[in-house]
Amino acid sequence: MTLLRWAAAAALLAAVLLAVAGCAADPSGEDSSAGSASGSGLPGEGEPSGAGARPVVQVVEGGGSQVYLDPGAAPTSDLGRLRARHLPVWTPEFDWAFPPEACGTAWELDGIAAPSDGSLAVLGDPAAASALTVMRYEHQFTSALAAPEPLGQLCVATASVGPARRGALDVLVSYLDSGVHRREPAAFPEAVRVLGASPTGALAVACVQPGYAEVVSADGAVVEAPRASARLQAYLMTLARGLEDQVVDLSYRVWEASHRPADDCSALEGWTVEWQAQVQAWIDEGQLWSPLAAEVTVQGLCDSPPPDGPDECPRDWLP
Repeated sequence: MTLLRWAAAAALLAAVLLAVAGCAADPSGEDSSAGSASGSGLPGEGEPSGAGARPVVQVVEGGGSQVYLDPGAAPTSDLGRLRARHLPVWTPEFDWAFPPEACGTAWELDGIAAPSDGSLAVLGDPAAASALTVMRYEHQFTSALAAPEPLGQLCVATASVGPARRGALDVLVSYLDSGVHRREPAAFPEAVRVLGASPTGALAVACVQPGYAEVVSADGAVVEAPRASARLQAYLMTLARGLEDQVVDLSYRVWEASHRPADDCSALEGWTVEWQAQVQAWIDEGQLWSPLAAEVTVQGLCDSPPPDGPDECPRDWLP
């Protein structure tokens, strides 16, 4: 992805956030904010045995299309009906699965979210929140590709919105359809550099190793061999609000991601300079961005979390 396209993406993101600021919109679109609540999410017809012990979900709805991305979807709960409009391959687990249980995430990370305005103060230290978002995105996406299953779509969605979510889900669905998987286990960067921040977003870069894992078919045959030993990544993040209940749960999620193969992580220095220039270009255009120069490590998050939060250690995430 070129820097020019990133600038266009940033402008589009600003337009989306302006459209949702202070008002409710239709969540049936891919990335619109939430409105009034309808439906209690109480167990209904087709409820699995023992579902009464599950948390009650009050799905945030705003009317609009009930068309499911998977024509064969047959959800039996309000939660499932919401998810069937955003996740392309239906599984009955979407009626009741909760990301903390299925994906090892925090409770505030609803499976379905959309860009929103709001106060970044709820996230605690903005650099730490940005770094955790990047690490979670990589962890959830690579975990889903290492063990592809329909429920993995929910986990990918807990870490992303917009183009990043659509792209990641498209890749996962191709794995589900073909029966391939990545031989390399899930991975996330040990350090993230946060280069800029806006009133509702952030830009960060990182190096992920290994960049390309071996991809194998269901019978164990190698269909794609490693092509590089590292992957340089840039992440444009946005503040997002969960749509699965009436509680105002805000979090950073990856809106768009760009990558470049590399021989090793020494190329991160040049990559960082490129994206610092992009932040400055947005500032020169009059966009509300501020340059940052923060590096957040897994060790720092786990051993010395910021006093105002977030207090989360990536080492504790499910493998």
